[in-house]
Formats: sequence, C-alpha cells, structure tokens
Amino acid sequence: MAIATTVVAQTPASAVKPDHSASASVLKLERERMDGVVAAALVTALSEQLGGRAVNIRLEHVDAQATSLRDRLVKGQGRMLIDGGDDWIAFRFDVLYDAVLESAGYPELHIGGVGRDERAVPNDAKLIREMDDRVVAMLGEEFGYQQVRLQLDRIVTVEAGTRYLRVDADGIADFGLDGTSPLRVEALYDRKAPNWLRIAYVLQPSNEASGSGLMGH
Repeated sequence: MAIATTVVAQTPASAVKPDHSASASVLKLERERMDGVVAAALVTALSEQLGGRAVNIRLEHVDAQATSLRDRLVKGQGRMLIDGGDDWIAFRFDVLYDAVLESAGYPELHIGGVGRDERAVPNDAKLIREMDDRVVAMLGEEFGYQQVRLQLDRIVTVEAGTRYLRVDADGIADFGLDGTSPLRVEALYDRKAPNWLRIAYVLQPSNEASGSGLMGH
C-alpha cells in the first residue's frame, strides 16, 4: 500500500485527470443505443395499434430518468407517417428501458395532443356512434359481459393534418349490476380510407369496477 501511495503521488497531474472525452463518448454511445431500441419499440407498438400498417417515426424530444441501477423511464414525443402518407401525426410516449439488457418494454402511447398542427372541428355524429359501438364491443369482449353501456360526457374531435381525425372522449362504462368505471377513449380516423385506424380505451380504477390497462384495436 505504501508503494502504491508513493507512485500515485509522483504521477504527473495530467496523467490522473479523468478522460472526459472518453466518458462523453461512452455516454453518447449508450444514448444512441437507447434511442435506437426505444424507436424500434415505438414503431412496433404503433404499427400494432394501427392494424399492422407501416409506420415511420421521427423522435423530436426524448428524456430519460434513472429509476434504478439498470432501468430508465423514457418519456418523449415525436411524429409518425402512416403507410407512407404525407401527414405527420404527433404522438407522446412513456416506456421503460433496461440499460443492462438494452431492451424496452411495451410503450404507453398517446396519439396527438402535441404542437399546433391540430384544429378543433365539430363532432361527426355518425363517427361518434361508430366509435361508441366499437368500444362497447371491445369492452364486452374483454370482460365477457353480454351488455355494456357507454356514456360519453366529453367528446373532442380535431383534425390531425389534412387526412386524419383524432377523437378524445371521457365518460362512464356501465357494467350493470357489476357497477361503473370512468373511461377514456382515444381514436384515430382516416378520412381517405375511410376507416378507423385506432380505437383505444383506458378504464380508470374505481370502487365499483376494476380498472384495465390500455386496450385498443
């Protein structure tokens, strides 16, 4: 130990300074790996939630916070093109990244609601009825109930680019004798197709009905 101490003391100061450039290079490489893994997870999830359609994405803001020695909670926003279209659609995401395995979990996605590219438009009664019917069918499929009633109290429709309509709604899912649960719906409609590209709902936990995670078709 004495010899080691003597050697360190005689070593020029420049030789023991931390190599900041090397550390920066390592951090940059780790960040690039994380961004690549997260981007791949986002493309897969978005394509899945949009019925298998091809998706190209552009990440515009990504923030990672360490939640443990190996895990990072990655939040951000970006834009996507669907099936090689012309309209970029904004989206937000949260996803857990494992820095040791260099893998990402399934992201939580919210399409739209970012930037100033969207414009509020009147709700289309026919489309809202279609969306309502599909959510009821999805709830019935998930929970195995013969009848589920949906009461939407807040419905907002916005134009996402020139081709798409995005619908956000809040309301109550009524499961009859099994109680009710607050519900949020996010939907994306392609006016050119015309077809629903995505309808997803979130049941909020309540004392009367158990909550569910994000479900969509």
